[in-house]
Amino acid sequence: MARAEKQVAEDPVAIGDWGDKLPAFVREVTWLRWLEPLSAERRLVIVFAALAAFLFVPWLGATGFWDPWEPHYGEVAREMISRGDYIHPWWESAWFFSKPALDLWLMAAGMLAANTNGSDRFIGIYTEWCVRLPYAAITAIGAIFVFVMANRLLGRRTAILGTFAILTSPLFVFLARQAVPDPIFVGLLEGAMACLMIVLFSEDPSDGWAAAFYCFVGFATLSKGLLGFALPGAVALFYCIATGEWHRLKRLHLFAGSLIVLAICAPWYGTMFAFDGRDDEGKTFFERFIIHDHFKRLAVGVHTTTPGGTFTYFIEQVGFDCFPWVFAFPGAATVLARIRLRPQTARDRAMLFLLFWILIGFAVFGFSATKFHHYAFPILAPLLLFCAMWVEQLLEQGLRANAGTIFAGGLFYALVAHDLAMTPKHLTDMFVYNYDRPYPDRETDPRQVFTLLFYAAPAVALSPWLFDRLGQLWRLIRTRKFEPAQGPEAAQDRNVAVMALVGLALAFAVFLGWYHWRKLSPHWTQRDLFWEYYHQSQPDEPIGAYQMNWRGEQFYSKNTVREIVRQGAPMCTLAEFMNGPGARKWILVEQARLGNLRQALGGMGKLRVVESRNNKFALTVVEKSDEKQPPPTPFRPDIPQGPIGAPP
Repeated sequence: MARAEKQVAEDPVAIGDWGDKLPAFVREVTWLRWLEPLSAERRLVIVFAALAAFLFVPWLGATGFWDPWEPHYGEVAREMISRGDYIHPWWESAWFFSKPALDLWLMAAGMLAANTNGSDRFIGIYTEWCVRLPYAAITAIGAIFVFVMANRLLGRRTAILGTFAILTSPLFVFLARQAVPDPIFVGLLEGAMACLMIVLFSEDPSDGWAAAFYCFVGFATLSKGLLGFALPGAVALFYCIATGEWHRLKRLHLFAGSLIVLAICAPWYGTMFAFDGRDDEGKTFFERFIIHDHFKRLAVGVHTTTPGGTFTYFIEQVGFDCFPWVFAFPGAATVLARIRLRPQTARDRAMLFLLFWILIGFAVFGFSATKFHHYAFPILAPLLLFCAMWVEQLLEQGLRANAGTIFAGGLFYALVAHDLAMTPKHLTDMFVYNYDRPYPDRETDPRQVFTLLFYAAPAVALSPWLFDRLGQLWRLIRTRKFEPAQGPEAAQDRNVAVMALVGLALAFAVFLGWYHWRKLSPHWTQRDLFWEYYHQSQPDEPIGAYQMNWRGEQFYSKNTVREIVRQGAPMCTLAEFMNGPGARKWILVEQARLGNLRQALGGMGKLRVVESRNNKFALTVVEKSDEKQPPPTPFRPDIPQGPIGAPP
């Protein structure tokens, strides 16, 4: 014991458990003293909850919903409120069967809180805040459950480093701010996997963890469908097949747990399977959701903007998703290479389980004929835990013992950093629908910031080594005798290297979430254009969408927009729209189709572009030359303003 205490005193990185004692400055703050009697695990849970709030919540509702996914699902949720039917989803003019109910219910709850369907024309100004907040919260909850599991099975330092890596990875930062199904599903999946691992591998787990596991599975199934229970079940099954540890399944109380899952998701699914309504393609709920959106998406390939992706598709994306933790990928591979099929300790079993989580998850989405960049999201948490294990090894063994993997990691880091700095569009492509959509380089070019961040971290990490070599050079000049470094490697060197990685991850996450995402958003949302329309138009002046169906026009108009010359119902011709009521006609149009719209109007009216700062869409108004038009509403500084002009 005395020897261990001496080692800790001499080498700070030898401390086995971080967070056992509160820092002195925290104990001196009166309103933080309540943390002292808590266990280290509970205190760290609070710290990570605060970190998640710090990263995900600021400016969460400062931007509109990104086309097309957020306003698409948002319009379904808004229609639930308008129609008073929270069971049978509806979008625009037909039943909507593509997604389960949980995500829609969360959005509807946020809209009720924000009074989205108020009496005036405007969407409630706090709609985006209230709708996105549950998504950010569930993303954080999933990461925190992963921390608790890792703390109990993998060790304190791995748990802290791994959870920090999860919360600061770019894809987590971006998707936590998006009201789409993936952050809900992945947060619930992480919670389910963490509880499952605690039940299977802890020395004396309580039945409460098993109940929590089944609750997470039930809600994940209500969020994403078959994957909610198929992915955890497949990982557990392959683990038992590989190790022969079938006896561990007794801890799960499978019969009682199945009842919990059914109690959560069976009522809604049963109601929808019995429902005889059909969507806009004539499909029932079973045909659309189970056959089309599950099996055809996996085997045939439906509704994808990147057809024919190869097995390398997600390998590239994972590098962008996890930057700068990609530096630890080669080291994580060395950790993976030590895993054996006959685990002897709880840590060994947990590592093998995490490996199956990665492999099965990657196989499911890799073999899928339908591919989107963010499909790799479910495997990032276990992958980053392996990265954390290697960083912990680096702290214990030092830089010299890991020189090869450090060099390989530096090469990986340089390659990904170069691609991100030269082509920042890779970041938006992580979570958008159409990867051909133009990137607003002129207004939001982050390459100078990226270059500064990406060079600063290696410079800090290498500074101890550089100063050591400069010191050798200085001694050589003075004494004309080369004196190589003597003795063991200083702990300071490895601490500086790891802190440079941690600091870059935090700075990059803050920049992406607080600034870059906010600067990009006006080009991926129609909210600002609709605010301008409501600000300048009269109540009897309609708005139409010309040859477009990006979903935002339905949500932000509360489904009153006229679809002009769109393929499929509902639609109207341009002449029908122009001959309708209203002195002026407002039209949303893609920038590339402005010329087509002018030509199609002919002599029906004079087209004037009102707002075109959005690099995808333009807001226009058509005025008839033979009528006296009402003047635009004067600007009022007392009206709350968004990026272009917010509604009252």
